[in-house]
Amino acid sequence: MTDRVELQLEVDAPRSAVYELFATEAGLRRWLDAAQLEPRVGGALSVRLRDATATGKVLALDPPQHASFTWEWAGHGDAPLMVVAFDAIDHGARTHVTLRHVGLRTRAEGDLHSELWRHWLERFAQAVRELAREVVQPPAG
Repeated sequence: MTDRVELQLEVDAPRSAVYELFATEAGLRRWLDAAQLEPRVGGALSVRLRDATATGKVLALDPPQHASFTWEWAGHGDAPLMVVAFDAIDHGARTHVTLRHVGLRTRAEGDLHSELWRHWLERFAQAVRELAREVVQPPAG
C-alpha cells in the first residue's frame, strides 16, 4: 500500500444512476452518514463518515463519468490538501467505479484510508442495489 488509495468495484446499474450517488447531495446521503454538496465547480462539500467530518470544494463534475473534491478532515488543519475522485465507466450493462484518494502523507495513512474506504464502498454498493430495486419495482401509489 502507498500514500494513496485506489479502489475499484463493478456494480449492476447504469452509469447515470451510479454517477448520481457520488455527485449529488441526495446520492451521497444514501451511503454516507450525512452530506451537503453544492453541485458546481467550487461548490462546498461536507460529509460525515461515522464520527469524522470531511469538508472540501468541488474540483470537477463531468456527468455521467467523473466527480472530484478537495478533502480535509475536520480538526486536521495541519494535513496537506487531499483529493477524492470518483469515476464511472460503462462496462456492458454494468458500471465500473474507481475511487481515488490522493495526498495522504504516509503509507500508514494510506493503509488506514484504504480500510475505511472499503467499508464505505460496501455501503455505496448497497445503495446501488437498493436503487436498482427501486427502478425495477417502483413504490405502489
